Amino acid sequence: MQRRKGWTMATSNGWPKHGRAVIAVAAAVLISVAMTTGARAAQTSSDGPVLVLDVPKIVQSVDKSVVSIDVASDAERGRGSGIIIDRNGLIVTNFHVIAPGEENTLELSRTDAGPPKLATSITVFLPDGRSLLASVKGFDRATDIAVLSVDPGTTPLPEAKWGNSDDLKVGEWVIAIGNPLGLDHTVTLGIISGKGRVGFGGQFDDFLQTDAAINPGNSGGPLVNARGEVVGINTLILEKWSGLSFAIPANIVREIVPDLTTKGRVTRGSLGIDSFDTNAPMRKRMNLPPDRSGIVVNKVERGTPAAKAGIRQGDFVVAVDQTPVANKAQFNRIVTRKAPGSRVEITFIRDGKEYTITAEVGSAEGLPQ
Repeated sequence: MQRRKGWTMATSNGWPKHGRAVIAVAAAVLISVAMTTGARAAQTSSDGPVLVLDVPKIVQSVDKSVVSIDVASDAERGRGSGIIIDRNGLIVTNFHVIAPGEENTLELSRTDAGPPKLATSITVFLPDGRSLLASVKGFDRATDIAVLSVDPGTTPLPEAKWGNSDDLKVGEWVIAIGNPLGLDHTVTLGIISGKGRVGFGGQFDDFLQTDAAINPGNSGGPLVNARGEVVGINTLILEKWSGLSFAIPANIVREIVPDLTTKGRVTRGSLGIDSFDTNAPMRKRMNLPPDRSGIVVNKVERGTPAAKAGIRQGDFVVAVDQTPVANKAQFNRIVTRKAPGSRVEITFIRDGKEYTITAEVGSAEGLPQ
């Protein structure tokens, strides 16, 4: 397990298997009180329906779709988790789980990172006791997601149910399930501590933050809401600090799984802009509107879609398709969701004046994001 810049991918290496599930429940007093008072799965208050956690029931519904993944290459071994998303054998996990030695994949997501070093052997352990060899259907370094395929034979696999990660609220209960340190099907409980977390070196950082315990070996396992729906894929932790764990939102995963399944990679759009984030003091120093969020164009390569549309170095981009720009990661996510050849509206401020132009989106391959 490698560490870099204070964060660690939640993958374990060489830990022994354990057959029993371990349930580590935080805030047990609150939950037990709710259960012992005869609370139903849903109650009604003056503010509307209120979910009361039935943790064992939630775990029972999801745990049958959680798998343990063992990987091996010439020089490395590792272990992670995954979630079954299709009854015919499709499994979602983290890219760094299937690429031993590339745990710091967020910083390897650039186009110049070189070819990945995938595991030479991937074995999936199902909750029913079977172990199956897996093949890689596709992977995406930029979001740290991979899709595996196994052959379940004549027995369909229990697939997990996706939830809408955009609907999550800070403070909402969530459950993490995985195989930390070789302890199969460990369950931990916490809340959503934050949304839209950035700054980990990835192009598309948009992490869910949770205080549910995530440890080495949890990578690729699900983060589940109170309805038993997968709302995130657990991926990294901050070392030296407890209660700081992060997951990839389910909606991001769901967006790219079809491409990974059918093409093996993700097709993304690009404008060819290199930019940087701003804050209010920085905007004031640069004579930019201090009350408006946005990004500053640092560089525009000649011949790129942005250059052809007239975007210049120093432009302060404040909106994309009339959606306010909060930061560079959000800007990248909006643009890369566009198909090459489609058009996008960019609003920016230059020399105190606001302009809106339309640019044709190019392919992200070989272009800066």
